[in-house]
Amino acid sequence: MSHATPSDIEVAKRRRWPLLAAIVAVVVIAASAIFYANARGDDRSFSTELEVATWSTDIAAENLLAYIAEEIAPDHGITIKPVKIDNLVEINRAVDAGDVAGNFFQHQPFLNDAIAANGFELELAAPVFTWDQASYSDKYDSWDEVPEGATVALRDDPAGQAIALLDLAWSGQITLKPGKDTVAGLPQLSDIESNPKNYEFVQVPIGQLARSLADVDVVVVHISDVYAAGLTEDQIIDRPEAPKGSEGGLVVSTRTSEDPNIKKLIETFSDERIAEFLETTDNDLIRDTLGPRTS
Repeated sequence: MSHATPSDIEVAKRRRWPLLAAIVAVVVIAASAIFYANARGDDRSFSTELEVATWSTDIAAENLLAYIAEEIAPDHGITIKPVKIDNLVEINRAVDAGDVAGNFFQHQPFLNDAIAANGFELELAAPVFTWDQASYSDKYDSWDEVPEGATVALRDDPAGQAIALLDLAWSGQITLKPGKDTVAGLPQLSDIESNPKNYEFVQVPIGQLARSLADVDVVVVHISDVYAAGLTEDQIIDRPEAPKGSEGGLVVSTRTSEDPNIKKLIETFSDERIAEFLETTDNDLIRDTLGPRTS
């Protein structure tokens, strides 16, 4: 009968270590995957009561969401609970994590920026409305009155800046380089081909843009962003049509879009009665700010 020597025992231990290490690694990876999935809402299922978030200063979208919750959602077998989130990163993170069922405030270019910056797995599942955007001034009544070298403020984020530049091009104030004259082209200040009146452009964060009017000659901004700042219709000098591709609507997580109640939510926001409401409503906050999406 042979006996294991101390060296044999040491060799056996050394041989077991790689196996044990591999087992531990697999367990750790599996646990991490479960934690990550839970954190990202991968295993989240939704009831028929669904929270949908609007950005806290977007009064028009908030009013439209209230109409959808009261008049449309019950016919699709769900209850919508509107909530407000005042941070533009967190409002998308909440959907990505499964903390809310969706959000209702943004267009595809803005969503593209959020996805690129944060790795969110989100989709614009139901385009619903177009934003009216306008140029405001306390000093002038039209672009014809705005002098050479005037200061024009617009948003500092790529999506918002692109929409503003398209509006300025539509109004004949600038021209854009070839291929940059659509929402898909996502024009930025560097894409201006001509600036005949030598405007000085100032980039301002979205939450401060409307309030910057006192410091500049003209502000180009979504009308839905101006109410909290106290801007009014008589300060508008130009109001272009919303560029195609800038429609806003319901955003959901791509990981939960097959959930039965999320499908009902998407059906709710796709209901044709919303477009009719946008065309006929007496609610000034909605009628003067949002329009039905173009087909």
